[in-house]
Amino acid sequence: MMKWLAISMLLSASLVAYAEDGFDDDGFDTDIVTIAMDHAPEARGSLYGSIDLEAHYNLNNDKDLSLFKTWVDVIGEYKLDNGNKIKGNLKAAHDFIYDLDGSNYIETPSGYENEINLNELTLEGSLSPKLDFKVGRQIVVWGKSDSIRITDVLNPLDNRIPGLVDIKNLRLGRAMSKLDYYMDEYNFSMIALHENRFTENPAQYSDFKLTADKPTNTPDDQLDNAGVALSLTGAFEGYDMGLYFADTYVDKAYLKGDTLYYDNKSKMVGVAYNKVIDSFLLKAEAAHFDQIKYNADVNNTVESARTDVLLGIEYNGIADGSIGYEVALRKIHDYVATMNSALNGYKHAEEYQQVIRFNQAYFNQTLDLSVALSVMGDSAQDGGSARITLDYAIDDQISISAGVIDYVGGDNPMIDSYQENDRIFAKLSHSF
Repeated sequence: MMKWLAISMLLSASLVAYAEDGFDDDGFDTDIVTIAMDHAPEARGSLYGSIDLEAHYNLNNDKDLSLFKTWVDVIGEYKLDNGNKIKGNLKAAHDFIYDLDGSNYIETPSGYENEINLNELTLEGSLSPKLDFKVGRQIVVWGKSDSIRITDVLNPLDNRIPGLVDIKNLRLGRAMSKLDYYMDEYNFSMIALHENRFTENPAQYSDFKLTADKPTNTPDDQLDNAGVALSLTGAFEGYDMGLYFADTYVDKAYLKGDTLYYDNKSKMVGVAYNKVIDSFLLKAEAAHFDQIKYNADVNNTVESARTDVLLGIEYNGIADGSIGYEVALRKIHDYVATMNSALNGYKHAEEYQQVIRFNQAYFNQTLDLSVALSVMGDSAQDGGSARITLDYAIDDQISISAGVIDYVGGDNPMIDSYQENDRIFAKLSHSF
């Protein structure tokens, strides 16, 4: 981690080093100024981002004020002499809730009070007019769905507060080396996955987990544990498609004794497609995993293949708005009854997930309303969450947002345990 932080500090310093020369107080020659402007060097670097203050208030339990956090999210870019570019994204946060005398938190969950995350740091450029490269910690998005992950398997998520924000804001960077070859409408990508990073789930003493955290065993970031990913995508008139292959560790742990192991390696092949028909956008995805380890009991596992499919439709014929629906089915092959236990998150042979989204902008797009309902089960019987958010742009730099999230109970005991954590939330953001 210190190595990454040192690199990010050097990057930030280089971005702010560039400055313009001033003029003499006695005046200046307009012709000289005109010539200077015509030959002025292009700015090599930029630094931008936001500072946020976010608060949550729990409605149904004794946590009351459950989050009072300040965020700094900084993005930097710097263009080198050879045309290559360095880009980084550093996120840092402190949650004051654990400093307050009246807090109802007896213990601080691991990693919740102070956070620092170098989410992206890459060197990118072109080897030829048709061949680009990108090396470093980065985010690579696969698939077409905005709400449900089917083929989008390369980056883990920050899932410590389930259902609060969309997937696009949850992805965590991962160290990769990526080559992109372009030919007409096609893009072929070859990716080496160097870093084995996994989703951050709720920790003990947080709102969503009361039980003790178990020790973990994760694969080392060495050559023997590296993964490989390939994709072929095409953008055509009226439709897009993608073919995907990944040979890496799936983002699912299994228990052995009292330790969670993440060496759950699988080969995935997938396909994604979307098509525009008038005001409608149709989406489809499918992925097949050749083997995934599930717990039969606390010491033994079974390996089963799994197939995931998704269908979705989005209507954009509403002025400044849209409404969409997506449904996914995950089917475990060679299912055994012992998979339906807490060790596996109460998995069924067939597991449905459904998401309904509505977005609408008002007042010249300064006020945005977002509604999202995500439920598990073919008839929503396993529970889920419902969220309503309003975002208002006060000006080009300052915005505020507020909303409410309701955790819906159901037949799945894990999801049902979340239902006492309903909350209202608010955020003030200053962009720079």
